[in-house]
Amino acid sequence: MFKFRNNASRKRAERHPDFPEMSQVPYLHVLSAIETRRNVQRYLEIGSRSGASIARVGCSYAAVDPEFAINADVFNTSAQMMFFQQTSDDFFASGVLKSMGWVPDFAFIDGMHLFEFALRDFMNAEKLMEPGGVICLHDVCPFNYEMTTRDDGALERISAWTGDVWKVVAALLDVRPDLQVDVVAAAKTGLACVSQLDPNNRALDENYDALLAKYQTMELSEIGADGFYGRFQLVDPDAYIASL
Repeated sequence: MFKFRNNASRKRAERHPDFPEMSQVPYLHVLSAIETRRNVQRYLEIGSRSGASIARVGCSYAAVDPEFAINADVFNTSAQMMFFQQTSDDFFASGVLKSMGWVPDFAFIDGMHLFEFALRDFMNAEKLMEPGGVICLHDVCPFNYEMTTRDDGALERISAWTGDVWKVVAALLDVRPDLQVDVVAAAKTGLACVSQLDPNNRALDENYDALLAKYQTMELSEIGADGFYGRFQLVDPDAYIASL
């Protein structure tokens, strides 16, 4: 897991003109709206670190991070609050939620900002989810090329780093046409909200190696911003919330 750096000398990450502009609606606002409007009972979060996102959760939750640095008020009215200080791969391999019969109906993935990690997190989370649930992935809408590097050292140079999580959206569009993938233009780096989940679908498992071969070393600059954003219609956050 990468560590965020506090470095006043970092260059402010600016939007490149080739990239679409995001809305002013924060991604946390969208997450809260999903929880409220869908009456979420059990929430799973991968990459909780400071606790800022789980602090606003009102339902039972399971938070996963290899190195918690909680500085938010995460102990609230939730009936169950579970913290797993381990990598997401180890967490899923343990089968702990399945052994408890604890089935999430909402999950948020904001872990390691590398394609293969985020893709595995989605694959593993979907297997545990209620079929009518939602999985959201953060940082799928970079606003320049520099922030899409696979080198987390970019955080020492620029103020925002999405890594290549954008590739997960491309992979889902490639091999999972059964999914509803709404790419929401939430500030500042977008949110992919995936519904119509099928915990029994193994298309991603069967195509995992092929997807890595296709995308792992691909640079966004190779296909251009439009090569990615041209594959879908960005959804306005308020419109997405109204549709819930």
